[in-house]
Amino acid sequence: MNNYYDLIYLTCELKETIIGYNLERAITPHKDVLEIFLSDQDYGNRLVFSARADETALFLDSYRPPKKRNVVDFFESVKGETIDEVRLADMDRLVYLYFESGDWLLFKLFSSRPNVFLVDKNSGKIKDAFKNPTDHQGDDPPEPFQPEMEEWPNPEAKPKNQVLRLNPLLPRNLVPALLREHEVAKMSPEEVKEFVGYITDQLLENTRPRVLETGEVCLWSEDVLPIPTEKAFDSVNEAILYAYKNTVHKRRLSQKKEGMLEELDRIERKLSDHREQLQQADKRLEQADEYEKMAHVLMAHAHESVSGGTREIELPDPYREDESITIPLKENKSLADNAQRYYEKAKDARKSYKAARQRLKNVDKKLELCRSLLEELKQVKHLPNFDKWMKKNGDHLEKLGVGDDPDEQYRSPFRKFKVGKYEVWIGKSAKSNDELLTRAHKEDVWLHARGVPGSHAVIRMGNRKDYPPQEVILQAASFAAFYSKNRGAETAPVMYTKRKYIGKSKGAPAGQVTVKFEEVVMVPPHKPDETQNIG
Repeated sequence: MNNYYDLIYLTCELKETIIGYNLERAITPHKDVLEIFLSDQDYGNRLVFSARADETALFLDSYRPPKKRNVVDFFESVKGETIDEVRLADMDRLVYLYFESGDWLLFKLFSSRPNVFLVDKNSGKIKDAFKNPTDHQGDDPPEPFQPEMEEWPNPEAKPKNQVLRLNPLLPRNLVPALLREHEVAKMSPEEVKEFVGYITDQLLENTRPRVLETGEVCLWSEDVLPIPTEKAFDSVNEAILYAYKNTVHKRRLSQKKEGMLEELDRIERKLSDHREQLQQADKRLEQADEYEKMAHVLMAHAHESVSGGTREIELPDPYREDESITIPLKENKSLADNAQRYYEKAKDARKSYKAARQRLKNVDKKLELCRSLLEELKQVKHLPNFDKWMKKNGDHLEKLGVGDDPDEQYRSPFRKFKVGKYEVWIGKSAKSNDELLTRAHKEDVWLHARGVPGSHAVIRMGNRKDYPPQEVILQAASFAAFYSKNRGAETAPVMYTKRKYIGKSKGAPAGQVTVKFEEVVMVPPHKPDETQNIG
């Protein structure tokens, strides 16, 4: 979220605001979020750092008293110390916060592992870190990386590469839009060089902090990049703060909303399957008529005797001239007793038919309600509206069996990752593995490390009957190997097949299944990247 040019202005704004402030406390109120509380005699500020790879950000927020419970404290050796300098590394996303004692905090705002390090003034080594402190203690702090800037664009390269080789520090997320708007593909090398100089000057001399309707922070004016503005700001810090909170808001909404949509989708499929079964009730009525006919035929011959052990009898069919009917018999029972048995079976079949028709009405009502809720929920765009929707529909959701605790609906029982356009779900426990099988569609691809205990995994196929590309299978298989007893192996066998070929015997322990038609691949166990994590 913070590119190099954002950080140029942010660093200046931090200098104007927090130099002379004391570090009151540094805590993590949420996973991957560090809050540093700063104060002087009159005012307070809260410096926030997000270490999520997809939401890396540094910004100042308004002061509020730090939480006292359920938090972890960091960097206590500099607690109470005064900040006397804020600096940005030359041509890199490293921000330094220096204390009067000489120690400094180093904010690393790039890579898949953003972090904050406390560096000792005497040794120049890391003595503490926000993320994985024991892994970094005694290490050298990250050094600024000087990107190579080409003097002249390569006309053989793609327009994006031409621009970024001339200035690798440009915000990469916005460069494609710039290329389209200014038709850079049609430019000569001289024009490309001039264009890059122009957009760089605009970032340095004519900054217009704004958040685009796409949610991204942009320092170019609409004249330079005519993407609609959601909101304009007087400072870069305000823009970053707004964009970050919007991003977190959308993530939280997505987690809640997608979890509930997934639950309602599951219920809708279950109700649809049940409805399809109940619509077969007419067959039970036909069966009742057949049972009754057999009973009538047997009663017409009740005076006749049959030898013990007779399993069926062939008698003239009174309803079809010159035809006979074969009727299965209960051994060692008279024809009259068998007739009475068929009368009972006919009665039960008609009773079952009536019950099925009644259940069908109830299922139709629930199905209509479920589909209505799904359509309503798809239109919810904001977190407060989601909470209102949950409250308004609490009784309806309970009728559908969603449950009383809405929070439980979006708290996923699985690890979820994105591989290309496919979602990969991985169980967290034996019970979770069973639930994974229950929720998986028959066309989803199931994976498991072969011959050792481990988590079940599925690649969600969205009802598609084919298999995903082989590279998707191999990556998902490497995840399954990582979450198994083979985690430490160089390579491990992983079996995969369609979910429809996975069975579970009655009374089998949680997580234990039977497998048909599996294929096996050999993969190195690999932990999913944080950037692939979707819940």
